[in-house]
Amino acid sequence: MRIGDDLLREAHVLLHPIRFRIVELLTEKPMHINEISKALGEERRLVSYHLLTLEEHGFLSSKYEISEQPKSKGKAIRKYEVTEKVGEVILKLKMSI
Repeated sequence: MRIGDDLLREAHVLLHPIRFRIVELLTEKPMHINEISKALGEERRLVSYHLLTLEEHGFLSSKYEISEQPKSKGKAIRKYEVTEKVGEVILKLKMSI
């Protein structure tokens, strides 16, 4: 079976090493950028770039929540979570192999 151009583009976005690690983290629980950056040991700026890319391609969604953490209590923080598209693309890739 031949893999289509759209699927190749989506796989390219999803399977970048840092983006894939981000998705793996977020499958466990929604997180905000500081948590993701710390867990990956990567700079916040780099993580932000990859979060934006994943969200633009529909692999992540985000929403603002009011923080309950002592350092940021009462502030709006943006939490990211994985969308169903991740599973759909992985399934399409498996079926294409």
